[in-house]
Amino acid sequence: MQIGKAGVVAAGALATVAAMGTAAAAAPPASVAKADSTPTTALRVDKNQLAKQGLLGLDGNVDQPLITIGVGSSLKAAPWQACGSNVPAGVGLVASAGNANTVIGDCKNANVLLKQDTVPGLISILDDSSVSVLPWQVCGSNAVAGVGATVAVNSPNTVTGDCHNANHVIEAPDGTGPNSFLSVLSGSVLAVAPWQVCGSSAVAGVGAVVAANSPTTVLGDCVNGTVTIEPRANQAEVPILSNVDMTLLPFQWCGENSPLSLVGLVIPLNSPAFVGGECITHP
Repeated sequence: MQIGKAGVVAAGALATVAAMGTAAAAAPPASVAKADSTPTTALRVDKNQLAKQGLLGLDGNVDQPLITIGVGSSLKAAPWQACGSNVPAGVGLVASAGNANTVIGDCKNANVLLKQDTVPGLISILDDSSVSVLPWQVCGSNAVAGVGATVAVNSPNTVTGDCHNANHVIEAPDGTGPNSFLSVLSGSVLAVAPWQVCGSSAVAGVGAVVAANSPTTVLGDCVNGTVTIEPRANQAEVPILSNVDMTLLPFQWCGENSPLSLVGLVIPLNSPAFVGGECITHP
């Protein structure tokens, strides 16, 4: 285990980016830099990076904190997006007649890209991690995403691009750097109920959807709740649920008219559902 001087307790606040309708795009880069396999070169690169961050003491050792909590992490609570759709996202009723909804481009919601470049404490808790609770997206659809009803007549919904919701990428650090004695949930993803209604008529809550002459169309891809994690090369001596994916209840309605949805009823009348790309969701 690589340990330098134990510094003060560093309790970093979780980065909170929770906003209804906020589009946060996170696409994995084409390549990720890898550490040089030569030990001396890797050490030199690490020290240069640490020196820039002011984390080297006068004796050249790493000034490593004793405890770090939530440093370099993301927390999102109920980031909801209704994009090119007829939908109540809370409690209520939507009635639309002769009103088309059209988005020229993409719809992106609650996506996260993190890099595990934090210098962890000897005890690392939830560092470089993403916690996402109830990230919902309704994209080019007639839907109920809460409690209520949607009635759409002669109101087509069209999105010409892609629909991306609650996708997570956690990259490995460029070098090795110091490691922790104990890490708990660091470099991990915890996603609760990432739901996506994409190019569909569906009930993703409790209620009813009636669609007459109101087709739902997405010309791109529907991507929901995917996770990519590159583990740290220099793991903690005692890693507990670190660099792991914990995704609970991932649901996706993609290019479909389901008579029965979550809790409710869907009645499509001359309202075809169409997705021109791929339907991709958490495995």
